[in-house]
Amino acid sequence: MTPEFRQTIVQGRINNYYEIMRTSIFTFTGLAAIIQLGPDGYSAPLTMLVVAVTAYAILAGGTALDDVINLAEDMDDDMAQSAYGKGVKARNIPMLKMISSGLMALIGVAELFAIFT
Repeated sequence: MTPEFRQTIVQGRINNYYEIMRTSIFTFTGLAAIIQLGPDGYSAPLTMLVVAVTAYAILAGGTALDDVINLAEDMDDDMAQSAYGKGVKARNIPMLKMISSGLMALIGVAELFAIFT
């Protein structure tokens, strides 16, 4: 795999991650508005929407970051020894994955709590 092709894939997956997180946060915001301004009481469709958005954010975002981790580990020796390669290796992408998944899960739990109470 050429370095240019690798960078194209990395850029694409980072863009996918950004789009996944942006879409999830905007959807959570819309759902929060519906929960706050809509009718009181339990709503099964609203509950399923919250669960689906939470699962999408965690699974799709995690998959995009897993691909970035794999591409970083798959660098050739010349690229890994460059300043760019050392910088990429220094990034703690698994921690980013854990934090973003945790935050998306907390948002989902908070919205479910708002629906049920």
